[in-house]
Amino acid sequence: MGAESTELEPQNWLAIDAGATRIRVAPICFSGTARLCGPVAVENFDSSQGPSRVAQAARLIRSVGEAAGWTPPFRVGLAWAGAPSADGLGTVAARYGPAIPDLVPRLAELVPLEGLPCLHSDARAALEGAALIHKFSSAYALIAGSGLGEAYFENGRSWSREELQARLGRAANWEYKGRDGEAWLRAAAWRNERPRPFQEALLALVAQRLQVVRPEVLALGGHFGQWFEWGWVNPEEIREKFGLSLLRLDPEEALLGCVQMERRRIQKG
Repeated sequence: MGAESTELEPQNWLAIDAGATRIRVAPICFSGTARLCGPVAVENFDSSQGPSRVAQAARLIRSVGEAAGWTPPFRVGLAWAGAPSADGLGTVAARYGPAIPDLVPRLAELVPLEGLPCLHSDARAALEGAALIHKFSSAYALIAGSGLGEAYFENGRSWSREELQARLGRAANWEYKGRDGEAWLRAAAWRNERPRPFQEALLALVAQRLQVVRPEVLALGGHFGQWFEWGWVNPEEIREKFGLSLLRLDPEEALLGCVQMERRRIQKG
């Protein structure tokens, strides 16, 4: 009898992407690469209280898993807005909604999980998922929401939070005309305003990042999706100014990406 393979090839996952006000859960099948294998369940969070958010997430995980015909314990990939705790099992800072330092253990008490997943950045997850679909070799991403998220991808993986901040600093703290990046570019800053000052802030931030990195793609996600719809950004301008392709990140890509990142974490462990 041959030795057992140590290659991790789980076939069925549940992916969770939770933002400040909304949660998405979807079944993900893995066979060589991650893909959606059922509808995405989307709900607004019904409370600002931490325990209620976790209970809602647990209920949605169970519901989506059972709809896919899967039985617990469930293997999950998890992206949740907020700065992660040092052990990766909770959030210790959040702009809207509470910090939940014991998020993963609390979730595991409510729905059976196969192991304890780590929290992954929603920005990194979105960029990892986009790389699976669009096959680019390098990309810089910005995501507007209650805050301003960013990620960088090259050589087959996204940089960790520590790598990005060590090399680039935080986009949220970058200053332009006396205001920081979040004051310019998080969603609440530019809604119902004239576009040009905010367009200029975005272009200035990208120009500053390109002093350190040279991606082939600029990817914009979250509420920046409205900029595409309003014509605030266009591929021709980005290519002419920076020589980059412009990509709009889709919400579903974070679901694929958090599974990809969790698989990689387990394989390394």
